[in-house]
Amino acid sequence: MNILNKSEQEMFDAPPVFSSAERKRFCNFPNSLKEKTETLRKPSTKIGFLLSCGYFKATKRFFKPKDYHQNDIAYVARSLNLLPAQFAPEQYIQSTRHWHQDIILEFYGYRRFDQQSLDAISEEIISMMRSQLKPRLIFWRCIDVLIRERVQIPAYFQLSELILKAVNQKNSQP
Repeated sequence: MNILNKSEQEMFDAPPVFSSAERKRFCNFPNSLKEKTETLRKPSTKIGFLLSCGYFKATKRFFKPKDYHQNDIAYVARSLNLLPAQFAPEQYIQSTRHWHQDIILEFYGYRRFDQQSLDAISEEIISMMRSQLKPRLIFWRCIDVLIRERVQIPAYFQLSELILKAVNQKNSQP
């Protein structure tokens, strides 16, 4: 059972596609983030950091550098006086991204989706199941709850697994 259809899942797990106005809104950064970028050495790291900031600001999620959109890369690169070709996704390595995510979460006042968050959202799901809400509605309400609680939104499969587990438990009860 899928909560979102395949294309909805792919859209959820991919960075947002910004219009020109949205790109200006989400990819213009305060001086404190720009100053942090100046301390980074590699062009890929600088561009990747700011794009992670912009995508997080828009979605409260993090994405893989290989999925970053070329128009966004070009916009951020120009703002740093770099060339878009200087961004190589494979050079924005996971350990650096993880460190940057901690900085971004702290900057925006969010926390990681951790075991405590997982336990809390599981309780919310069980409560929503008792109200006989449909899995799709539960999914989107979970997103709302996580944003309200200022918790990073996890990947589609993590939330869908929790919901489907609750559905299966409910269906197995006499």
